[in-house]
Amino acid sequence: MVYTPTMGGKVLIIDDDYNIARESSDELLKAGYSVVIAYNAKEGMEKLIAEKPDCILLDLVLPDESGFKVAQDIRSLHEFTNTPIIATSLKHEEIDKHIAAKSGITVYIEKPINYQRLLFDIKDVLNK
Repeated sequence: MVYTPTMGGKVLIIDDDYNIARESSDELLKAGYSVVIAYNAKEGMEKLIAEKPDCILLDLVLPDESGFKVAQDIRSLHEFTNTPIIATSLKHEEIDKHIAAKSGITVYIEKPINYQRLLFDIKDVLNK
């Protein structure tokens, strides 16, 4: 199915920074997406199974697990092998982008998040 902002889609945000999670949620809601938020890896995996999102916005630095590992765990679940994962990170090193790609991450965005780009990337990955 092809999604447009007016049709929406469900995005799971996994980010331990409450302010970033809320700001991301607000921007996505304004664009017509439904949003589910988790503040750590464990909660994120639980909400992934329960909510079955169309796209995942994943912070790479979480208190209980590396975001790279979370991406690998998501990809190991048959139902989510093709679910787009957009990683957000304060890490700006090329090696992190390489590891992200090897971990199954679809798009890598550096923080602070440019929400215009994020919305473009979400629309793009949901239309593939």
